[in-house]
Amino acid sequence: MPKVNRNFLYVAVAVLLGGLASVLAVKYINQQVATRTHTAAPQKMRTVVVPVHNLKVGDVLSAKDLATRDIPVAYVPADALTPDDYESHLGQMLTTPLAQGAPISAMAMEPIANHFSDIIRPDRVAYTIDVSETNSISGLIVPGDHIDILLLLSKNSKDDIRPLLSDVLVLATGKHAKGVRSDGTEGNQGYSNLTLELTPKNAQRIGIAKKMGQLLVMLRSPGTKFPPNLGLLTASDLLGAGPRAHGGGVQFIIGGRQ
Repeated sequence: MPKVNRNFLYVAVAVLLGGLASVLAVKYINQQVATRTHTAAPQKMRTVVVPVHNLKVGDVLSAKDLATRDIPVAYVPADALTPDDYESHLGQMLTTPLAQGAPISAMAMEPIANHFSDIIRPDRVAYTIDVSETNSISGLIVPGDHIDILLLLSKNSKDDIRPLLSDVLVLATGKHAKGVRSDGTEGNQGYSNLTLELTPKNAQRIGIAKKMGQLLVMLRSPGTKFPPNLGLLTASDLLGAGPRAHGGGVQFIIGGRQ
């Protein structure tokens, strides 16, 4: 019986194992490719309306600014404009900026009224107060802001300041009103008055307060609902002399409610 060369045997075994490993590797790769190809199924798309260029707050939505685009359903807001309903939103004003090619949410717009009276709630009235450059927060108050109103009284050479109304909506600054169709005459000029939305009873309070002393306004941070923790403040309180008054029977009216 011939003697088998041991080195030859080692080489043969190595070649066999190498071939087997290659076959297994190819089979594994094919399985992975098949699995991933199967899971990467085509995404479901939805046709929506998008801006053809960037739009900023205050722009009025126009058909010339819009186009349609297919976007994966996972990235489409529930209230996105579609070719079937976008026309009902034309002419509305943007309250948030819109990026080119992004779906448009219906919540990003608000209707524009033809008349100022259309934006006043049925149980409220509009009432205008005069403000100075200082008292209007350097003219930085804009329609839609909320303010608190204080009353500064001077009597017998004695001053005191007391809270009057809290969380009051500013409907307009000068001739600029939010959500009202503009005739283009207001420009970028400053203003000397604020038009507020009040209950009729609080409008009466403001009318009397204007005759009694000076109205001061404080601008609120957006979303702030609680009233400032303020009471009657006299000159003596400020200087630390005499007993401190606590409220003096003054009621802080919140948000124009009774």
